[in-house]
Order: sequence, then structure tokens, then C-alpha cells
Amino acid sequence: MTPNKEYIYTLVCNKDWSWAELARKMGVSRAEVSRWLNGRRKGGSKFISGIIKAFPDEPLDKLFFLQ
Repeated sequence: MTPNKEYIYTLVCNKDWSWAELARKMGVSRAEVSRWLNGRRKGGSKFISGIIKAFPDEPLDKLFFLQ
């Protein structure tokens, strides 16, 4: 699974969260979110589970590209 950066970006903006707030809700560091946003990381299992934790009501096929 690859996180859908554009969709997650839209969710964060719609919820008026900062990237630090997203990191807190995901249970990862701000640096990890920053590296992912800047394309230096793809998002491992902890990152993927954090996205699911931050957005529990969102469908997986919207949050991720299921490959």
C-alpha cells in the first residue's frame, strides 16, 4: 500500500490540522511526516498504521493506492 499524498493533504487541510497535529494523531514524529511529504520516505508499516489511526472513518481505497 502506498499512501495517497494528495488525498491525505486534502483531509489535513479540510480539518485545519497542522502537519505536527497529523504526526501527533498518527503517533509518529513531525520529521517522519516531513520526510514523507518531501518524498524522502515512502511510508513504512508504522506510518501506514498511523494514517489509518488518524483517519479511522476514511476508506482505505481513498487513503492508499492498493497495489
